[in-house]
Amino acid sequence: MTLTDLYKEYERKLRRYAIRMVHDVHKADDLVQETFLRSMGHIMLLEQLNDYQRQAWLYRTLKNLVLDEQYARQREQILVDQLAQQAKLIQDVQVDSNPMLDVLTQDIFDQVPPRYRELLYKHYVLGLNSQEIAHELGIPAATVRSRLHLALKKLRAKKTHFL
Repeated sequence: MTLTDLYKEYERKLRRYAIRMVHDVHKADDLVQETFLRSMGHIMLLEQLNDYQRQAWLYRTLKNLVLDEQYARQREQILVDQLAQQAKLIQDVQVDSNPMLDVLTQDIFDQVPPRYRELLYKHYVLGLNSQEIAHELGIPAATVRSRLHLALKKLRAKKTHFL
């Protein structure tokens, strides 16, 4: 069985399953695409499985991708909450003026490469979603999400410097 055969046979089923899981057509398409990308690395295994096992492998892979993203969002939210809590503590100390808050914010942004700073600012300070940021910057929303993910990954790696 080739990847093309696999795609023809399971793409619609996986897409419907993904839409039911995430309630977003575009996100579902991304998940199905990622599932087939992962299957490329296991094509020999998939050839050895019967139809039922092959389908189960694909569905499980897609479900794992959804769960991985949910866990990543939870970890991201924890980091954002910690940053907000730290900023609130500094803000409470500096009631009249916020030079410490500005220092903290600048320190946080200094922890990531310059190309990610604007995205972090737009998303976490201005509250824009990836679609809005993408529209403003003229890049795909998936690119925005990817860069935000990379920026947060870099912040997590260095969080001991400012938390």
